[in-house]
Amino acid sequence: MPINKTKLTTASTGIFFSVALLLSIGVAAFAYTSMRVFEERAIWVQHTHTVLYTLEEAHSTFRDTVSSARGYALSGNDEYRGNFEAGVRQVNSLMHELRQLLRDNGPQLDELQELEDLMRQRLTLARKLLEVQPEPIQGELLLAGKDLSDAIRGHFAHMKGAENALLATRSQESANSAALTSAAVVCGSLLSILILVLVYRKLKREVGRRVEAQQKAQAYSDDIEDLYNNAPCGYHSIDERSGKIVKINDTELKWLGYTRDQVVGRLTHADLLTPDSEQRYLDELLPLFLNTREIHGVDLTYRRADGSTFTALINATATPARDGSGVVSRTVMYDISERKRAEEEIQGLNADLKRQALHLHSVNKELESFSYSVSHDLRAPLRAISGYAMILEEDYAEALDEKGREQLQVIRRNVKKMDELINDLLKLAKSTTGELTLERFSMDEPVSQVIAGLKRENPDVEFDVAAMDGVVANRGLITQVWENLLSNAVKFSSKNAQPKVTVTVRTEGEEIIYGVHDNGVGFDMRYAHKLFGTFQRLHRQEEYAGTGIGLALVQRIVIRHTGRVWAEGKPKEGASFYFSLPRKGLFPTPVGGEQ
Repeated sequence: MPINKTKLTTASTGIFFSVALLLSIGVAAFAYTSMRVFEERAIWVQHTHTVLYTLEEAHSTFRDTVSSARGYALSGNDEYRGNFEAGVRQVNSLMHELRQLLRDNGPQLDELQELEDLMRQRLTLARKLLEVQPEPIQGELLLAGKDLSDAIRGHFAHMKGAENALLATRSQESANSAALTSAAVVCGSLLSILILVLVYRKLKREVGRRVEAQQKAQAYSDDIEDLYNNAPCGYHSIDERSGKIVKINDTELKWLGYTRDQVVGRLTHADLLTPDSEQRYLDELLPLFLNTREIHGVDLTYRRADGSTFTALINATATPARDGSGVVSRTVMYDISERKRAEEEIQGLNADLKRQALHLHSVNKELESFSYSVSHDLRAPLRAISGYAMILEEDYAEALDEKGREQLQVIRRNVKKMDELINDLLKLAKSTTGELTLERFSMDEPVSQVIAGLKRENPDVEFDVAAMDGVVANRGLITQVWENLLSNAVKFSSKNAQPKVTVTVRTEGEEIIYGVHDNGVGFDMRYAHKLFGTFQRLHRQEEYAGTGIGLALVQRIVIRHTGRVWAEGKPKEGASFYFSLPRKGLFPTPVGGEQ
């Protein structure tokens, strides 16, 4: 039953459409015919207007021409003669134009012929006025031709009247034709609209159902297309008969830098690869794919439109074409350039670390050799020198005068200074070698230990020490830092009447900052950059003894603990030395990390 109803609806709809179509064609044909008739009548109306205008212009020109002849007769002015000749030519031209316009109207054409004869006669009389001298007795000539002029005026008036009557008739016919055409078009259009409304009402429900179905199908298709084009991976399909790419998504086009028109139907998969990957694809992967109909987890390097490259992981499968004409391969690709770069970077870093480790191992070996040489090869001669000087001083004291004994003391002092310098160099070398063993301890312990030793030798120095919490560091190296900083503070404030050394601590962000302050000689901040250099001194040896290595040793130890060190001071106002250590945990800097 529903099938019969559908057929009936379709048949009735077809009949309505056919009737509407035939009616529309009939209305269009009738309207076209009516418009052609209306157009022709409008042309004739315009033709009549042209005839009337030309008659009026011919009559006016004729009168002006005759007046020019009279003007010449009265004044003798040659300008009137020229105007007369020009008027005659223009009248002849206008009469010729009227003959052309009235060739379809016999009565008017006959009357025009009579008019032309009269006008020739009148112009002949007027020309006679040009041939005589202007004298009073020639007044009769001026009045001659009045009857001809009246007759000519009558002919013009009669012809205008005939044309005006024809114009009225033609205008009425044109208006009737336009009204008939409009009525036919309006009636036919209304009838067509009525039939179309009926058909529309019949089709509306069916069209609504079809539109809804199409919208759902289109939405589903758009979703699929959007997922295809904006997927996080690239897709392309290849017609295996031609080898050309027949479909590709936006993601892959963006990676490659091509437009769809540049790729689809023009390029093969091999065209997108670098030469090495292209050779591998053609020699190995394509034969394998043709045999197994699938490829999984293969890395290939692709060449972009601008010449740059990127690496992608591909998977490909083959499926029959929808029309059954062949096989289409579908390839999925993932851009793994970042992963490849990360792998290469890691490999490079590993290689650098290996080279650095070998270099550090070599440096450590050299430092160990240096330390051994300093400990044994350099100290042996110093001990011999010191021993011989002591023998001379003890066994030959009576044989030496005061100057000789003084020279022996100079030798022994310099030997002692050299020994101290060797000890400091050994400490400097050991501060950057070996394993950095960390432990948690209270910072009060090494500070108190160092201050106790300094008080025994410098009882006049006042120490003011702030309370300090625990820290994670190498106890031995940090003790060396305190020993160097505090001994420097005592040394450079020793000439003050009331020497004082203050130890402070504060927390800033992720750092614990320790400070050692004295009221000694201070220093000029312009030379602060030299303080932590090896063998750098801001004061003479005679004023303040030292090897110039203590602060360099402090800097290396602190930096190895991932801290920092700096100083502030003013001449004769004392100095402040600071170093920082991390609050939470500690990632020690490798040997040589101070660079």
